[in-house]
Amino acid sequence: MHRGLKLAIHIALPLAAYISAYAFVLSPALGWWVSPDSRVVWLTAVFYAVLAALLEIVFRTERSSWRYVSVQDAIALVRSTFLTMAAFLVIMFVLVRAVEAEWSPPQIPPCGRRCGPG
Repeated sequence: MHRGLKLAIHIALPLAAYISAYAFVLSPALGWWVSPDSRVVWLTAVFYAVLAALLEIVFRTERSSWRYVSVQDAIALVRSTFLTMAAFLVIMFVLVRAVEAEWSPPQIPPCGRRCGPG
């Protein structure tokens, strides 16, 4: 039971952090949060929270006691936080930006007499 509660907190904190950051930057109206337009934001926030929880489980930082933090514990926490952020950014880039991008070979201008020194 205790471990489940800690895991729930480790999921709720990144979820709250993502939603709070979104609200702080864009400050949508209160009614917007329950509208269908906010669905993507909620799904992204849940995805971020689940990703954070998975990395917490992989690196076992949820099992640590945080009353006395050693340098090794702090480094593990920073590593887990950084990897959560990096993995989230890469995955979201691939899902959102890379899918919409047009992939075409670069246009190379023809090279006549004007190319090169001379």
